[in-house]
Amino acid sequence: MKLEVFHAADGDCMLLTSADGHHVLVDGGRAGTFAENTSPRLQQLGRAGEVIDLVLVSHIDADHITGILRLLKDVGDWVVFDHQRSDGANPDFPEPKAPRPPDIGALWHNSWRAQVDDLEGPISALAVQVTEAMALDPGLVAAAPESSQRALTELSGLAESIADGVALSRLVEERTPLERNKGFPNHLVRLRERPHRLKAGSTTLTVLGPTEEHVAALRDEWREWFAKKGIRLATNRDGAPPTTGGRAGDGAGSGTGLALGGRSPGSLEEAAQIIEKAGSSHVTTPNRASITVLAEESGRSVLLTGDAAEEEIVDGLSAVGKLGGSRGDAPFHCTVLKVQHHGASHNLSRGFAERVIADHYVFSADGAHDNPEPSVIATITETRPSGAGPYTFWFTSSEQRSPSESRRSSMAAALTEARDAAARHDELTVRVLPDDEASFVIEV
Repeated sequence: MKLEVFHAADGDCMLLTSADGHHVLVDGGRAGTFAENTSPRLQQLGRAGEVIDLVLVSHIDADHITGILRLLKDVGDWVVFDHQRSDGANPDFPEPKAPRPPDIGALWHNSWRAQVDDLEGPISALAVQVTEAMALDPGLVAAAPESSQRALTELSGLAESIADGVALSRLVEERTPLERNKGFPNHLVRLRERPHRLKAGSTTLTVLGPTEEHVAALRDEWREWFAKKGIRLATNRDGAPPTTGGRAGDGAGSGTGLALGGRSPGSLEEAAQIIEKAGSSHVTTPNRASITVLAEESGRSVLLTGDAAEEEIVDGLSAVGKLGGSRGDAPFHCTVLKVQHHGASHNLSRGFAERVIADHYVFSADGAHDNPEPSVIATITETRPSGAGPYTFWFTSSEQRSPSESRRSSMAAALTEARDAAARHDELTVRVLPDDEASFVIEV
């Protein structure tokens, strides 16, 4: 097995390949980095007649999904081309400009609508209102209470993410032959009492999350947040929550059903006050229900975490017998850990680092949102038990490759922490993707 990790700006994009040559594409990063760094590799696979067994979209955040949107648009364009040219029906129909992508066997992606159910409309409405207000006067965010600023920014990003998720669902349904989440009840990829496993050649993929409890918690936190801030969810005449329009499961909605004392928040200042009153920690983004997967082959393993919360990862590992049970308090030692949420400190505690140990830690980040945070790097190095063996930190961006001064500064701080740790610990090696290279490959 091997894991190819692409430079994806602030996002994730990885290609997992089994020992016998089967491929799983995990997330797509940003559309621009996907076109520059990932597409040429996929075109190489296509020219060789190889297939992507599975495309896995961990969640709908733009830094994970927009590259996949680009891929599926190309797939759809070639489907239309093949149909038009079939049997000589339209021999002059133009060939798509993008090279033909490889065939895709399956797609895993949980739509936002499937995760939050009737809350999709109200959440979308609030996110869009905040986004529009920020566009009209970006300085309003800086004027908001500090505890609300992050929540406002996340709500703005959520509007983009929901729209991207809708676009992906429609691309799949209207322009490709792919069936989303085939084999999963209710077409929702999640951990069940009998864990779902998929063979990709000689590699076995086991779904660790989200669980039904995690999806329910996502909904409950949003309901609690709406209730605390005084926004009532309007109902239809029969008392049921309003429908959001669009086809079931595609995440499309009209944004109806949101009211604050009979009206919507009138300004960003008002939205900030609402967030401040309710507590910004209750603004729950799609990260909370990321699809997480454990890939295993010949005693080696790759833990693919998306942006999942650490407790969700631990719950999944425990449910499939990798933590707890007969193992007692023994940690889970994997070959590769894709560090969750780009190395954000609120998603990796000392407790997690002590329970999940790896030979290779992958940090997919470029300094955006201060990720990877130096404290996460320090946590991993300080908690690693003696005798755990040599290990490597892999970074997808250098200080120079990051696109802005603030991101370059954040990456410099993270890499300085990592290199200082390597100077103190002989077992640690630090690898940074060169600026002129698209990816690195970890032999698992």
